Amino acid sequence: MNLLRRLFGGAADLEAAARDSDALIYYVKGHKCGAITLVRIDRRNELSRDDDDNFFVRKVVVDSKCYGQVEIELRFDSQYHEISREIRGGVFVTRQEWEAQQAEKR
Repeated sequence: MNLLRRLFGGAADLEAAARDSDALIYYVKGHKCGAITLVRIDRRNELSRDDDDNFFVRKVVVDSKCYGQVEIELRFDSQYHEISREIRGGVFVTRQEWEAQQAEKR
């Protein structure tokens, strides 16, 4: 776990990512072991255009607890407002649920 923290940063780095104005933040809970993962999407680099000139992103999220995989697909209009979301292998949860799980780890 310390190796992952050194590679990907700790809680302070995640909070900084959440404050980034170009970041779209989501929280996903995997069905495999219930781990909640913060997902950061950089709207400058990770979004693609579809045939309707909207943005979309597909990501496979792997949690650090049991390495369960959750696949998400999100679509946005030209103003980066969410149009639709799909998830396989998990559910979207709130920031409060993620924070509660982080507090349990300490």
